[in-house]
Amino acid sequence: MAVNCGPSFGLCALRVTLLDDVGNVAAGNNSYVTDKQISLAFNPNVDTGQTFSQRNGCGCSLARFKAEDIFNWWEFTFTDGAIEDAMVALMVGGTTITDGADIVGVHFPDALDCSETRVNVALEAWTQHIVGSAKDATYPYIHWVWPATAWQFGDNTAAEDFMNPVLTGFSRSNPLWGGGPYADGPPDGSDVSPEGSRWKTNDLPPVADCAIAAVTPGS
Repeated sequence: MAVNCGPSFGLCALRVTLLDDVGNVAAGNNSYVTDKQISLAFNPNVDTGQTFSQRNGCGCSLARFKAEDIFNWWEFTFTDGAIEDAMVALMVGGTTITDGADIVGVHFPDALDCSETRVNVALEAWTQHIVGSAKDATYPYIHWVWPATAWQFGDNTAAEDFMNPVLTGFSRSNPLWGGGPYADGPPDGSDVSPEGSRWKTNDLPPVADCAIAAVTPGS
């Protein structure tokens, strides 16, 4: 059966994985899955190529040329539907606040000094692959991966309504992610592109848990 080319719909799950300073999966408590997300906006930052034009003395065109546009990175806005302090601590580099074994808060990180390195996480998302009026029977999901991203707090509002916490971020190149440590990378065994990849899949999204988990680096 030929692969269907249906649209992507919704946002079923997000997974963040803590990286070390060079892009490998960090050891220890390093993974978080959420299904409370509301939206993830991702937009390319592009350096637009210069344009050049030459006219003769009569104003007629002799030549015109546009230099290539250059992709720089992806820019993100993530809107959550709940207060998920364990995830936020992983993403922005904050320290968790605990009550016994429970993570109940996060200390906001200070500004980095010149000797410090911003925390990076790999970001993965799962959307539905729709054909007709239902999920595709062969490949019901689309798996998106950005192998290194950096985050900070966005604009947040407390009012007479539910708060939707916002984080903003951008991507970095990371050739060290490979297929990832979860055994659900590209089905042909290829590595994820250093800038990110997506593919249709019949693998289910990971199960969410309001807690930090651990995945073995290189597994």
